Amino acid sequence: MSEEPAGAGPGQRPDLHRRRERTLQRTTAFTDAGVAIALTLLVLPLVDFADQSTARKSVAQLFAEHVGDVLSFAVSFLVIALFWRTHRHLYEQLVDYDESLLILNTMWLMAVVFLPFPTARLFVETRLRTDSAVLYLCNMLVISLLALAQVWWVVRHPDLRAPSSPLTSRALAPPVALSVTFAVAALAAIASPAAGLWVLACLPLAQYLAIRLSRPATG
Repeated sequence: MSEEPAGAGPGQRPDLHRRRERTLQRTTAFTDAGVAIALTLLVLPLVDFADQSTARKSVAQLFAEHVGDVLSFAVSFLVIALFWRTHRHLYEQLVDYDESLLILNTMWLMAVVFLPFPTARLFVETRLRTDSAVLYLCNMLVISLLALAQVWWVVRHPDLRAPSSPLTSRALAPPVALSVTFAVAALAAIASPAAGLWVLACLPLAQYLAIRLSRPATG
């Protein structure tokens, strides 16, 4: 049985539904804004080295001297965009929410917004440090685990999604693949920071295979 406010009659149910629908829309808009800010912050380290002191250098020289910063920006931007795509697909299925889902979403957003810090830290040193690489990859792992938790929660609570939603347990495959990849990368980074980052090259393949597995079987 669904809970209703005391004194709520049949005529008040449409209003309650509209208010909950607006809250869900505001949650999505707030999350999108947070992701956009995180993506913007990623470029700040690139802006820092393009100051007046580098005016006499060519663009090619700047990129050669700061290839690590450029790569970290590109990788982090693409990974956050991938997380946002998964988040968008999930929330397109929703018609309602509960407090547990909102808490998971807030924690996910906090981890996303924090990512520019380990990204900047990763390549600020003259050499790649183990602690910086592990922090960066663990941040990615936390984001992926919280994304997985949200998908799992929605799969377990069909009342939150539209009746026509195709979401099934197969939808867990992509976030599981991301989580496993980041976990392996973080463990590899303990032995070799460079090796841990190179594991990220497996992300496209892992995501492709997971998406294939998440599609419903056709007879």
